[in-house]
Amino acid sequence: MVKPAEPAPSVATLRVPQKVVLSESTYDVLRAAILDGTLPPGTRVVEEALARQLGVSRAPLREAIWLLKRDGLLVEESARTTRVVQLTEDDVRELHMIRTLLETLAYQQASPRLRPSDVAGLEDLIDQMHEASVAGDIRRIADLDYRFHRALCQPCGLPRILKAWDEQHVLFRMWLNMVGPTLGVQDIAESHRILLDAVRGGDATTISEQVIHHVYLVGGVMADQRSRWAAAQPRLCLPQGAAGH
Repeated sequence: MVKPAEPAPSVATLRVPQKVVLSESTYDVLRAAILDGTLPPGTRVVEEALARQLGVSRAPLREAIWLLKRDGLLVEESARTTRVVQLTEDDVRELHMIRTLLETLAYQQASPRLRPSDVAGLEDLIDQMHEASVAGDIRRIADLDYRFHRALCQPCGLPRILKAWDEQHVLFRMWLNMVGPTLGVQDIAESHRILLDAVRGGDATTISEQVIHHVYLVGGVMADQRSRWAAAQPRLCLPQGAAGH
């Protein structure tokens, strides 16, 4: 199994780059801190303390907080209390369902559009994933997992699907960073290679089956849930070539 991640750095280490105090930079710093666990689920966001720690004024911080609420990474409990989201079992179940649907549609449409350069880039990410797995670097694995799936979705020609995927994968990535992948060291890279082979093969049913297997297995969801979705998923797929009409 993959080694546990090293303890997350303290929130005291967070900094916005000097001379850059725009809300986007503040947003990037806080978003990364939430995704890597520096700001753990349930952490209360105290504007005054956080602005002082980051070295920014309250205005860009508030804009960044608004953006993070939009992303679903921060939740407002009351007018005075904002916390890092804590994903429930129902949240995780729904995220797996949404991701399965979006990736099935995206990969089926991307399949005939994959270029040799796309495949080479994806294979390189798989090789890096294997190296990270051997090192037990869960955060690196999560980053490579994101880059792999985003690159595999990219050629699909469905901008709304891509936008929806981007929005949902933020929370899925947070979940993966929290629990770590559930596969063994050798299986992590191999599971992505099998998925890539299925997409390259172009068979819609095989792609659907491999997406379900991959998303639910890597995400650690129970086999009975995976089986229920395996039965329903093919009926929810776009026909080949639908993106072009």
